[in-house]
Amino acid sequence: MKILLILITTIFSFSATQASEVSEWFEKESSQFLEIISNNEGTESENYEKYKYFVNKNFAIKSIAYGLIGEKLVNNSSEIELSEYLNAFTDYLIKTIYKLANSNSSSSIVLQDVDIKDDIFIIKSEISYKKSSANLYWKVIDTGTSFKIIDVIVENTSYFVTKKSEFNKILRKNKGSLEALVKEIQKI
Repeated sequence: MKILLILITTIFSFSATQASEVSEWFEKESSQFLEIISNNEGTESENYEKYKYFVNKNFAIKSIAYGLIGEKLVNNSSEIELSEYLNAFTDYLIKTIYKLANSNSSSSIVLQDVDIKDDIFIIKSEISYKKSSANLYWKVIDTGTSFKIIDVIVENTSYFVTKKSEFNKILRKNKGSLEALVKEIQKI
């Protein structure tokens, strides 16, 4: 009984330590994101580069990109095709965040809770803009060297699930052609 109690205490303290670390990371990164949003001094190109750095630093881009097209297509594609897709998806994700952020200047993001399920941190936050607000859930993983965002859920709508559906529709329409998907992503 004593060993079980020690084991439970150790696991709980480890989880609490991890939750504290991811909370600190989230507070720091969301503050930097808000600074980028509110920066009106730089040129459009300079500001875009800041978003690019932020996305590359904080999102698990390759995991998200490959998850959106599925393991079968990843395994059946050449390194060149995958590289072109990954580059197109990265640009697409950066542009998406850049456009959303530029339309929501003077926002605030408040951390509300952190939960851990299956080694994935689920960070509940609230984003406020003027008089409206929305709940945001961030799915975050610990890569061992940093934390990375793998999904964002806004008012019960998952970015990952939405994009997977859109990408699958494009792939079905084009007989599973990754090249066609890349061309469609680049148009957006």
